[in-house]
Formats: sequence, C-alpha cells, structure tokens
Amino acid sequence: MPAKYPVRKLILVLSCLILTACATPNAAIQNSGEAGFISGDGTATFLKVEDRKSAPELIALDFNGKEIDLKNYKNKVVVLNVWGSWCGPCRKEAKELQELYVKNKDSGVEFIGINIRDSKVSAEKFITNFGITYPNIFDRDGVKLLGFKDTLPANAIPSTVLVDKNGKVAARQLGPIERALIQGFISSLVDE
Repeated sequence: MPAKYPVRKLILVLSCLILTACATPNAAIQNSGEAGFISGDGTATFLKVEDRKSAPELIALDFNGKEIDLKNYKNKVVVLNVWGSWCGPCRKEAKELQELYVKNKDSGVEFIGINIRDSKVSAEKFITNFGITYPNIFDRDGVKLLGFKDTLPANAIPSTVLVDKNGKVAARQLGPIERALIQGFISSLVDE
C-alpha cells in the first residue's frame, strides 16, 4: 500500500510536465498572462480568391436554441469571432464587434460568435452585459472549431475569421480585432 503513493505522485508530476509542454506557445503566438489563454500576435491575413478554401462544416445550436449552419449563409459574408467570457481582450472587443454587426447587417453580412472554454452561465452573462444581438454558439470544449484547425490556432483567443459569399475562408485576424481592418475586410468581401 505505501508504494502506491509515490507512483501516484510521480504520475501527477509527469502529467503536469506534459501539460506544461503542450501549452507552451510557439514563436508566432505570445502568452497573455491569463491562465490557459494565448493571444494571437495580431497577424491579419486576406486571401486572394484563387487561394481560398471552403470553410469547414459548422452546425450548432445558438444560445436561443436556433440551429446555425454555415452552409445556409451562402451569398453572405460571415464574420466568425471566437471568444471567452474570461478573456480580457474579448471583453474589450465585444462592443466593437456588436457595432460592426449593426453597421454591416443590412449589407448581407452575418456575425456568429463562438464561445469556447467557458461555462454556459458566464457566456450568457457576457452576451447580455455587452448587448450582443448576433447569434453565438456555445462550444465549451472547442469541438466545433476543430474544422478550422488549418485556419485558427486552437488557443488563439480571441480570433476572427471571415468567410466569403461562396463559403470560403477569405480572411482572419489572430488576437483582438482592429476595427478599421476588419471593416476593410468586410467591405472588400461585400464588393466581390
């Protein structure tokens, strides 16, 4: 019986070391200091039409129980924003995203928020507190985001991806949005 305790302790220590190694950001991503949060480096990318690939499947219920299916947004520009209520930069950009949504919704632009690594209660309070009126998906474990693994680093929160009218990934910004930049991306995609 006494031999089990040292083995358990060893397993615990090894598990912590493995998790720490997996959580270490690469050179393109910087650590923000918040537990489990890695902010993108602000890199923004806009792809030429010929370089774009189809957006992955994204089907989920929003917080109101309405089904969101990215395939149903053909002929619209879609802005997908990944956020968490625990994320400081997400709180800072929430108002700007809502304002961008209101400004662009009559131009064939849709916004979808994707909440990850959060409790549903905290996420709902975030949506209410910031007056967010566009649909948001609760993706606690990031399962819905797996399809975007070639587009978004798993831990880069917040991140924003824009999908063109043909359902192809056209642009992204890792880290908090730069409002003028995202508006420029939206305007370019609307005009295509």
